[in-house]
Amino acid sequence: MSREKAETPVWKLGRAESTAMRVERQIKEALLDGHFAPGDFLGSENDLATQFGVSRLPIREALGRLQALGVVDIRTGAGGGARIAQGNPALFSEALAIQLKLVGMSAEEIFDAQYTIEVAVAGLAAQAATAEDIETLEVALENAQALVGTQHEFTQASMAFRNAVARASHNHFLEAMMQAIVHVLYRSLTPYTTETVAKGVIKRHRELLNAIRARNDDAARQVVSQNLNVLREKYLAARDAAAKTAAKR
Repeated sequence: MSREKAETPVWKLGRAESTAMRVERQIKEALLDGHFAPGDFLGSENDLATQFGVSRLPIREALGRLQALGVVDIRTGAGGGARIAQGNPALFSEALAIQLKLVGMSAEEIFDAQYTIEVAVAGLAAQAATAEDIETLEVALENAQALVGTQHEFTQASMAFRNAVARASHNHFLEAMMQAIVHVLYRSLTPYTTETVAKGVIKRHRELLNAIRARNDDAARQVVSQNLNVLREKYLAARDAAAKTAAKR
């Protein structure tokens, strides 16, 4: 539950950073230490400048950084100011996906991570999915089935189904990790998503939905395990074949 004005922590600014960076760091640390909850009002620029004993300029810069990170929401005008934002796993997952690409993770590493996370997510979804979650999964599956025969559109719809399964697990951490993996895999898998592959994916998605509906977590994990093993084998074989063809040119 948000508070109209949260209790102000004791701000302690270090010397090694710019003023704006120190303000940003202090607010993030206060959030992590439990001083703030989503929706809490931090104050206006003037309020925060007074609290930190600095001018409004570094406060504005710090709030801009925090807004870009999804930490605060800022409202301008009368009665405006900064509030602690509500959680948004998509922000984290997109940033993580970019970092994973930058560090050069191999396809094998990504598939290993996907296997570990997605199998766990499937089991939890079978245990925790609500009637609304199952309805969402049914719609997502119908959307994907309607796009069999396309590549980009089908892959997007299939990934949307996977994300819906992750949400049905009601584990926010695993949901964010699953979204990050989806971001990474989308561009890699799309070129290899033939109509035959797509039909197989739909079949296994339906089996997973049936297992979730039946509250059979063992069956859900098994379906995902088999699906990922097939996808991994097909993707790596196609990738290696393409590499050999390119090497002969």
